[in-house]
Amino acid sequence: MTDTPIHVLHVNDDLEFMETAAEFLERAAESVSVETATTAAEGIERLQASAVDCVVSDYDIGDMDGIAFLEAVRAEYPDLPFILYTGKGSEEIASEAISAGVTDYLQKGPGSSQYEILFNRIENAVEQRRTRVVAAETEQRLRTIAENSNDVLWMFTADWNELLFVNSPYETVWGRSTEELGSDPSSFLDGVHPDDRERVRAAMDRLSAGESIDIEYRVNAAEDFSRWVWVQGDPVFEGGEVTRVVGFARDVTDWKARERELERYEVAVETARDGVAIWDADGIYRLVNDAFVEGVGMPEEEILGQQVGVLAEAGIIGTETIESGTEAAMDLLMNDEDQVTFEATIDSPTHGEMIVEVNLALRPPGPDDDWVGGAVATMRPITPRKLREEELERQNERLEEFASVVSHDLRNPLNVAQGRLQLAREEHDSEHLSVVGDALDRSQAMIDDLLTLARQGQSVSELETVALDLTVRRCWQTVETRGATLTVETDRSILADMGRLQQLLENLVRNGVEHGGDGVTVTVGELDDGFYVADDGPGIPDGERDRIFESGYTTADAGTGFGLAIVQEIADAHGWQLRVTESDAGGARFEITGVEVVKERADREAV
Repeated sequence: MTDTPIHVLHVNDDLEFMETAAEFLERAAESVSVETATTAAEGIERLQASAVDCVVSDYDIGDMDGIAFLEAVRAEYPDLPFILYTGKGSEEIASEAISAGVTDYLQKGPGSSQYEILFNRIENAVEQRRTRVVAAETEQRLRTIAENSNDVLWMFTADWNELLFVNSPYETVWGRSTEELGSDPSSFLDGVHPDDRERVRAAMDRLSAGESIDIEYRVNAAEDFSRWVWVQGDPVFEGGEVTRVVGFARDVTDWKARERELERYEVAVETARDGVAIWDADGIYRLVNDAFVEGVGMPEEEILGQQVGVLAEAGIIGTETIESGTEAAMDLLMNDEDQVTFEATIDSPTHGEMIVEVNLALRPPGPDDDWVGGAVATMRPITPRKLREEELERQNERLEEFASVVSHDLRNPLNVAQGRLQLAREEHDSEHLSVVGDALDRSQAMIDDLLTLARQGQSVSELETVALDLTVRRCWQTVETRGATLTVETDRSILADMGRLQQLLENLVRNGVEHGGDGVTVTVGELDDGFYVADDGPGIPDGERDRIFESGYTTADAGTGFGLAIVQEIADAHGWQLRVTESDAGGARFEITGVEVVKERADREAV
């Protein structure tokens, strides 16, 4: 017996009978309430004024008969249960009532049992109507969900000869119409990649035989079968037999692309020579590659699933490394950095103490991950490089110390000798004194060049934008040109150390003037990734081109042999390439490439 309230409208012109019926109905169930009306017009008013679950009406009700009242109710409330409960029974009346859409027909009888029958009829009619309403609402909700789903939802008969349901995403995913599928249910196979059709047919057979399926394949001929779908299907049994098959197809094209990318990523990570470790937002190791395991000297199974501090607990990293890592992580989080790099020392059980360079980057959350966030760290051993850097730094310090000693200890006696030479010239007139003077000047020039050479080999750390043509003209003003001519055929700017670039250009220009002979023309022009300095002098023989950059090598009587060696050192310090060849005029041409060109000058006329 239902506990849900049932509101009944009883229409009858016999008030006493209505009161008796109402008393029995309300006694039969507390959930039943009865409202009465003595005419059809009054009954319509009651229906409009309140919610009624069932109408019970006599055939003779004064202003119209029960069939006419039924038709009036059906016009406004087509689904409302209506029971014709009358003492005037006949097959003709029953036939008319059924034709008019009566829910039930019951003839009055003697005794109180008729009211129990009436109650049962009312309860059944109301429950059936409510069930239909719920079913209709449920079906409508399911259809709304289906039509708003991106998945293709489908249902076929077990023999695949009849399409029972498919939603509209089928048309987008398969590139075919639902109407065509309805008229030919097997036509969806035409939208499957030819190489996948046999697998799909086999899956259909398994499904019809009562087995669930889970399969991926390519679809949509209009898009060259570039779409991938993931299909799951289940059989529906009735009486032990498969009567229907249902399932869904989900477009997983993007997933497949990510899957291929992930496979490439995993291969890259596993084959990387650098150690790679990934941990989640809770600091739990989620992935380490072989290089990382080999580097730290700790088994993979002892790392995965552990907190990042497991290496510290094992004594593989120390306090300084922990502090460096913490500081790097804070830089990532607080300063909106993409990645940070720091050096760390690890004490590997297999390799001993090593210096490593660690690159730390935040890991963005992935939409399909079972874990999100965290960080990615790559670890590269740099012990040999670090030792070379430290040795180079020590060498540079010793070289600088040596240069300072040479500068101080050699210049002092040379200055004394030059002073004495000047006094000797005032007291004597001898051709030997001129030779001495030349020798002292040459010694002074050698000291200057040695000091320059010692200091130019240091790597360039700060670059600035330098106008090449303006720098060349300044250099020309500081060189003894001896009637030579300068031609500048560039207006570009480059990145360089201003002071060292000027030294390089001065040495190349001086070399052209000294070796080019009287009236030589020195030309500075541009290359695709650099510039050149050329002259129209006698040039450099092929056999000497490999030696001219050696320290101390010179073919000039007054040369020190360090000018071109200094040029080579400056080029190396910038990361440039230097080569010598023959100029268009047959002279020497020095080409400097690998230079970063910033821009072409727009103010050529101002130069």
